[in-house]
Amino acid sequence: MKRRLIQLLFLCVLLVTSAYISMLTSSPTTWAPLALAVGANGIIMTLMAIGATRGDTLPRALGITFACVFVLCAGAFVAALLMTPNEGPGGPLFLGLPVRTAIVLYTVGLMPVVVLPFAYAFTFESSTLSDADLVRVRTAYAAVKAEQPLSEVGAS
Repeated sequence: MKRRLIQLLFLCVLLVTSAYISMLTSSPTTWAPLALAVGANGIIMTLMAIGATRGDTLPRALGITFACVFVLCAGAFVAALLMTPNEGPGGPLFLGLPVRTAIVLYTVGLMPVVVLPFAYAFTFESSTLSDADLVRVRTAYAAVKAEQPLSEVGAS
């Protein structure tokens, strides 16, 4: 699982890199901002998924949540980039903000803050150390501590 996530992370970094190279070396293209939007969101979500893996498995609920949040956030950026710019006096507003700004602010800024804590809370039991894991860690610690000379034990 981690290997696949690292490959996905590499792909997202390539998307962001190609977008920056395109913007810095040639005239602005239409695909570069879209690649940046998808790649940047992909980097964030794959890093979260790598951090949430335990051993070589990612809890299914978190995997689904990360995928949905990625689609939602990347989709919001892409939608805002593809919409016709019509901000200004008399422009349409959504909840007091220009439509493109509202899409990005409410979906990218607000939705992950609401969704992700619940996803982690639902998987907390399976993601934390079990009683057997704690016994194994304490036993390993005791074994390491018993092997150290007394002079090193007092120094630490």
